[in-house]
Amino acid sequence: AEIIYEAEAVGATQDETGATLSVRRPDGSVEEMRAAYLIAADGARSPIRKSLEIPFEGMTIPEIFLSMSTHFDFAEAIPDLAPIAYVTDPNEWAVLLRTPSLWRVLLPTDPNQTEEQIKDPETMQARLQALCPNEKGYDIVHATAYRVNQRVAANFVSGRIFLAGDSAHVNNPLGGMGMNGGIHDAINLTEKLTQVIKGAAPVDLMGRYERQRRKVTLEAVQAQTLRNRQMMNETDPAQRRAYHDEMRSIVADPRKHRDFLLKSSMIQSLRDLEAVA
Repeated sequence: AEIIYEAEAVGATQDETGATLSVRRPDGSVEEMRAAYLIAADGARSPIRKSLEIPFEGMTIPEIFLSMSTHFDFAEAIPDLAPIAYVTDPNEWAVLLRTPSLWRVLLPTDPNQTEEQIKDPETMQARLQALCPNEKGYDIVHATAYRVNQRVAANFVSGRIFLAGDSAHVNNPLGGMGMNGGIHDAINLTEKLTQVIKGAAPVDLMGRYERQRRKVTLEAVQAQTLRNRQMMNETDPAQRRAYHDEMRSIVADPRKHRDFLLKSSMIQSLRDLEAVA
């Protein structure tokens, strides 16, 4: 196998015997690569998916998300703070994520603002200070503003070409299900494709990859991440109280608690796949 760096997929075609991938090199030249099968793991804007004219169905979330990384240790300033913390303040939600060397903060923004306005240093500093006062000021090591989509490809399989990861589905980051879902795609896909390549199963087996993974994407990943966003965005006191009461009842009941963890960790979705023919 060969890994080619500084190259991008341009598109793909296929026939009865294989798939042809067009690749653009750094100097602008385009070359074609041929294989029996092609896995399109080329991201949310997937040129391969577009070249196959596979619809990417769904919606764009109105607000832009702002992610900031800082060395400030929120765990020292906020008692009992978990390494991954979801803050559901009535006026503005926040997500705090601890990485090995930094803390990452995710906040919603005004959709009418430009990226330049959102990432203005004084504005970002003020938003972090509002979240957790810091007399020394925040060192913002990195910041990015991005728009979020909730979309699923109409097909994960097109002949000898298979979509996986962000090329097949995208969702908001609340719950951390996007990357995990992509990893599950890769395992499911390669297990089946290995059987096909070895002659142990017909190529029709790949249809089950689509049926299994697309079902999980729609019924588990998309549904749960949308619900997570709804819970985080909720401002109505009665509805917020209902959400919190529901969570408390889940924690208090061992069976409900276990079921919730199986679902939120996506373990249950893997078990449910076996029922999909």
